[in-house]
Amino acid sequence: MEHSESYFDGIKKKLIDELSSNSLDISEILSLSTELSKLDKNSVRFTVDADHVNRLGLELVSKKETALSEIIKNSYDADADTVLVNFIYDHVGSRLEILDNGTGMSRDELVNGFMRISTSMKKKEEYSRIYNRKRAGKKGIGRFAAQRLGLRLTILTKRDVDEGGLRVEIDWREFESEKELIVISNKVVETDDSHFQQFNFKSGTLLIIHDLRDNWTESQVKRAYRYASGLLLPFPVSKIKRIDSERGSKCRDPGFSAVIKRFMDGNEIDVIDTTDMYLKHALAEIEGWIDDKGQGFWRVKSSYIDYDSGVKNYVTKTLTQYQEKDQNTLEQIKVSEVRNVSFKAYYFNPGTAHVPKLLNSTVTENLRDFGGIRLYRNGFRVLPYGEKFDDWLRLDWHTKSRTILPPVGNQNFFGIVEITPDTKGYFEEVASREGLLETDSFNELREFVSSSILSAIVDFTYAFGQTKVFAGEKDYIKKGRISFKDSLDGFSESIEKLESSPRLELNKVQQINSLFKDGVEEHTSISDGSRVVPIELIESIAFQAKYLLDKAEMYRILAGLGLAMAEFTHEVKFSILKVSDNLYKLLELFPKEYLSQEIEQALSAIENLRAYTSFFEASFQSLTDKEGELLDLRKLVNEFLDAIKDTKHEDDQVRIDISLNGLDFVTPRAHRANFNSILVNLYSNAKKAIYRAGVEGRILIELEETDDTVEMVFSDNGCGISNENREKIFDEFYTTNTQMFSATENQQMLGMGLGLTIVREIVEGLGGEIDLTTPKDGYSTSFQVSLPKAEEKDIEDDF
Repeated sequence: MEHSESYFDGIKKKLIDELSSNSLDISEILSLSTELSKLDKNSVRFTVDADHVNRLGLELVSKKETALSEIIKNSYDADADTVLVNFIYDHVGSRLEILDNGTGMSRDELVNGFMRISTSMKKKEEYSRIYNRKRAGKKGIGRFAAQRLGLRLTILTKRDVDEGGLRVEIDWREFESEKELIVISNKVVETDDSHFQQFNFKSGTLLIIHDLRDNWTESQVKRAYRYASGLLLPFPVSKIKRIDSERGSKCRDPGFSAVIKRFMDGNEIDVIDTTDMYLKHALAEIEGWIDDKGQGFWRVKSSYIDYDSGVKNYVTKTLTQYQEKDQNTLEQIKVSEVRNVSFKAYYFNPGTAHVPKLLNSTVTENLRDFGGIRLYRNGFRVLPYGEKFDDWLRLDWHTKSRTILPPVGNQNFFGIVEITPDTKGYFEEVASREGLLETDSFNELREFVSSSILSAIVDFTYAFGQTKVFAGEKDYIKKGRISFKDSLDGFSESIEKLESSPRLELNKVQQINSLFKDGVEEHTSISDGSRVVPIELIESIAFQAKYLLDKAEMYRILAGLGLAMAEFTHEVKFSILKVSDNLYKLLELFPKEYLSQEIEQALSAIENLRAYTSFFEASFQSLTDKEGELLDLRKLVNEFLDAIKDTKHEDDQVRIDISLNGLDFVTPRAHRANFNSILVNLYSNAKKAIYRAGVEGRILIELEETDDTVEMVFSDNGCGISNENREKIFDEFYTTNTQMFSATENQQMLGMGLGLTIVREIVEGLGGEIDLTTPKDGYSTSFQVSLPKAEEKDIEDDF
């Protein structure tokens, strides 16, 4: 509606009077200014309804689990090493307290950060200020996450340079429709630091979310924890060590820990922490120690197979030692330089289904990136021990050398070695403060930890039921098999008998037809159990059966090829081991200036072959499980990328990117070999198309989670598929491959035209669909695979 000039003057006068007042009412000034801006005849401006905040909170953060995980991530971004999450239910009501020891906020940071919608802070500061962490929280979602969880919010925050902190009260119910967002004020006052002192936190932020909107089950709390699990590692939070370098002073990241508890009428109930997230799912737990007399001991336990070795004090890391373990001829572990030191290691084997499927991807990825045995001295972590490329205990070397057959690389462990003030021995840092001097004490400690871990794995692996632990053992179990061909031949013979069976006499056929008329008579000419089959049905059965027999014969041949590949893969692994051993010997014999580069390149190629054989061996082994498993596509794609990441020749460079939109990319039970076949075929076709296009190759694998399906879009920037061929690509024996005389020998990959046919039948067999879809800019071909999503109940049961 139009306002008169007098209305405009009235608003203006009120604003002037308010600005002239000795006690300013900021809310009234903002309200009058907003109203005055609406009367501007020459310009119009956007205004924001206060209810917009409520809608953003409930719509932008639809899941409560996502909301909680985002708040935990904000603590990580604030350089906290600890966040405590407490669900409290008592006579007062329900509330959620989230306390961290991060940097806290100044008044300016509170106003321009937390209280500002769509702040650009995280965009400007991609990494945290103290530990240089890559920020994990989504931009601007934290405040809406708090609004999503409860009706009221209390914020207490303190910096370490301030004596006290700040307190803000927000009631989300005040953000009503028809109110201007800017005029709703939230009181901020100074407060003491008592909430932080009781946990010895010098700084941090406490969010108290009152009147929770939802009830929380234990599984929902665990799911929220899992959403933030990529930040959490099962290592102790280290004391902060400041490092001075030419680039200035910085702090080493101590790690990040989160603990969630529930309090019911004052009773504390632990819900989940990193032990629940990772360590309780370990295949085995190994501990060892050296006592005050220099005697060494180790022990291995496994809740997975209900096994406890008891305390051992001898080494059995070779076949001879293990065979003599019961003859009392092995020497006890004894050291001369070290006293009072201990270690603990948690053992994981991705080849064994001991980790719940929903955690498998997270655990596997963190093992790959952060697995190892870390060293702590007086609470401080000592680098580089336990870093990704450090092999201070020679665990990776033992895995590559196959001294024992179970996997024992650094990426199979989360573990720590602790040197405490009570430890006796000469342990001193090198001048660069990166590592310890290799004294007799250090070397004794290293040998003790390494030998104990290997001995424990040998002991556990036999207890686990594996019959072959050392390469020198020969114990094979042969299993019978059912002849698929005999079964098919029997079916074909039955069809032939059905086709050659005598026709019924005409009068008998007429009697049978009369059964469908009103007057039903008893016909004794057809004995009990006789069956009348129309000739058309016989012909139909015969036609379909012959078609299926032809298809089955083709798949029998392919299955035979697959079995040959499985045996071939098994044999190749041992050949790789022999070649690798000899190359290492050559590397030791030749001076570095002779052939060392060539040998290193050969060893790299050997590792590539090892990666390929491990990938295919895992696929073959999955077929032994008749029921299959819940397929975590994220995990399978990552394993595939690991297998091929360093296997490209100089003329064969293809960049592969992966994009994730969702969290649980889980399909119903099936064999992983099925999905691996899809990946291998699509990847192979993409490489051929890239060769033909003569471009720098790019492949994009996108995974997306919807309410009912899990989608994978596989794209490449190759030569593309012409319109006339789009309808033919799934046909049997149709191929666009032609001999390319300009290609290198490595690139001459000619197909039979069965790959996409098989892929389609695998996808349809899994209850899904595959088709071409419109590619994104920069790509020429995209295949979209849609598979049904596993039921929430199955996922929760598996978790």
